[in-house]
Amino acid sequence: MYGNVKEGFLWGGAVMAEASILDVATAVVGRYSAAIRDNDAEAFRAVWAGEPTDTVISQSTLYEGPARVMEFLGMLHKVYDSIVLVNDGLDAHLLTDDVAIVVFRYHTECVRAETGEPYGIEGLETQVLRLVDDAWKIAHIQYHGKTM
Repeated sequence: MYGNVKEGFLWGGAVMAEASILDVATAVVGRYSAAIRDNDAEAFRAVWAGEPTDTVISQSTLYEGPARVMEFLGMLHKVYDSIVLVNDGLDAHLLTDDVAIVVFRYHTECVRAETGEPYGIEGLETQVLRLVDDAWKIAHIQYHGKTM
């Protein structure tokens, strides 16, 4: 069941009337993916809630708190010369007026920094979004995948 964002809530800096949570989630995931692709620390930071409880659970590591979440971005760009996160299908549900859950299939298109070889994984990612200062932000990410 999809919820609708209340009229007047901000979505990426622009007021959207009755935007579906699916549209909102697609936009947030898009900004997150672009920040990773571009290695844009400012854009990456901006998509997060900025709370001590912000977390990324990767396949092997827990990154907790804003500073550690930023380390996650740095780690990605140490391992890969380039990385593109592709959303292969997304579902989103509004849990409360200010919390939503997003689940999407993804694959990555990467080039390993160490060898220059192409590399990719495919899997599932879950994101928890929170409405912070009238904008939807990421509060939590957990993903898993396998080599393609």
